Amino acid sequence: ELLLGSVTQIARHKYGCRIIQRLVEQCHPKQVQELVEKVLKDVTALSRHTYGTYVVQHILEHASDEHRRRIVQVVVKDIRILGAEPQGCAVVSAALSYGLDDDRSALAQILLREPGLLVFLASSRHGHVAALRMLDLLVGKELEDARNRLQAEAESLRNCRYGRIVVDYLEQSDSTRCPWRAACRAGA
Repeated sequence: ELLLGSVTQIARHKYGCRIIQRLVEQCHPKQVQELVEKVLKDVTALSRHTYGTYVVQHILEHASDEHRRRIVQVVVKDIRILGAEPQGCAVVSAALSYGLDDDRSALAQILLREPGLLVFLASSRHGHVAALRMLDLLVGKELEDARNRLQAEAESLRNCRYGRIVVDYLEQSDSTRCPWRAACRAGA
């Protein structure tokens, strides 16, 4: 009860965020229901905060399906805002990892529809993880569209540390899908 008055303030504190994370992780969902509800009222702001982002990511990993779904809905609604911030990218990545299957697929499709966002994510520290998870979720034409967008920007992605990881992943998955490409690159 003592915590409930200022949950979002505690979530933004260097050590307070860890207390909330442990409570969400260790307590029964009914015990932390009210605590999680308070966090859910401020998901976008907490997702963009240095310490609050860890609380939101932890809720995505450990909370009930309903809470996960509600966070993913906020992420979908505010994808442009969250995708443009380092901490927000980490939440997008967590949503793509821990959300419910249909929510994760919907989020991946939304990311694909936002102009330039996929390439931006692929070049950032936390965003490149979201881009890789997105590639794992998409299938068919959507996957090909995402791959084509990233390959079109491969040269600029190679110029940044995290973009290289995504381009290497694309090339590696190309060689496993089409073994003859790897042989041609190797000079065989």
